[in-house]
Amino acid sequence: MTSPDGLTSISFTDRINRLNAGLVRDGISVSDMRRSPALELQFAGAGDLGRTHGGGHPPGIEPIEGPIAARLVPVIAARDSRLRYFLDGAQRTFAVWRCGLVPTAATVVAAGILQRVPGEDGAMVPGTLRMEHCWLIPDVPGDHRVVELVRRIKAEGMRIQDPRDAASAGEAGAGDAGVAPTSDSDIDYGRLHELAYVAALKVREEVEAQVLADWVQRPGWDSGSDWIVVDGRLRSPAPRVIGLVKQFSDALLSGPDAETLLGLAPGYRTTAFHPTDRFRGGQNPEARTLWYIRLWDSAGMDARHALVRIEASHDVCTTEEIDAISSWILAERTPRATGDSRWATLLYPVHLLERILKRRLDADTRGWPSA
Repeated sequence: MTSPDGLTSISFTDRINRLNAGLVRDGISVSDMRRSPALELQFAGAGDLGRTHGGGHPPGIEPIEGPIAARLVPVIAARDSRLRYFLDGAQRTFAVWRCGLVPTAATVVAAGILQRVPGEDGAMVPGTLRMEHCWLIPDVPGDHRVVELVRRIKAEGMRIQDPRDAASAGEAGAGDAGVAPTSDSDIDYGRLHELAYVAALKVREEVEAQVLADWVQRPGWDSGSDWIVVDGRLRSPAPRVIGLVKQFSDALLSGPDAETLLGLAPGYRTTAFHPTDRFRGGQNPEARTLWYIRLWDSAGMDARHALVRIEASHDVCTTEEIDAISSWILAERTPRATGDSRWATLLYPVHLLERILKRRLDADTRGWPSA
């Protein structure tokens, strides 16, 4: 159950303990897997497990500042940045029970917005925190244990997502992943386990998207001058919203353009472009303006070290606008979040927000066997 402010009134651990007690009491034969490590620890850095990459061909781009080239970003004082709000989410996903060959998992997701005056720590904006509990269970109608488990979860008013649906929808097309198995021989336990992690990421994206949608609909947002940074891809372009992608596997630039990208010096950006690959939302009303920035020196490191991709709405298209946004991003590099292994691509306000969200997840999963 969820309260009006998006916070669950019963903890994640308590809800599952209650369900487990009922299964034991009624003799429902399931195997307990709750001592397994969180799926985020098992699949860290593998968020594209179910994703296709446009058939393996280089995507098309439409340069909007001339050919792809390196451009020095103007340096500004932190106080001149218009980035005032930062949106991020976090999730924790656990294997729960096994019903024969069918793994079941559940995820708890938290997302919110931090407000920060440059040079200060900042705090969560009241009313923006949302939390959700979601079960990740394949629909296997022939297994009475799965059917009974689903019935009990629905009776508790909890959401259930088939992890194969996340893999077969949109960008994560995975062939026949969405086809329901007709016999035990059709069930791939390992693949279903992987897809549960992919599905958890999709749940998190949905929660973050709802937080952003609520934010940009607030009275006065359209007429303001402050901007908000979404940590990750910008899936719903809106006025004064930018996405900052820290990890990316899509090869949006190729050949000499990719060489220019990998050769960026710190404090430089690529010229901007529109993607024209439909898979990435190019020529449609939600098209984005994209460019890359090197935040820190990469000498002696992987060529992608400290590279981030910036995503803005399609109407951000002048060099003046793109330079301004890039300057704001560079101004938010300090202080460095050196306690985090991702510090080279992690803006400090996002680091602060992640710590707040993780504390919320800690409280909601307190007492979990593997936590």
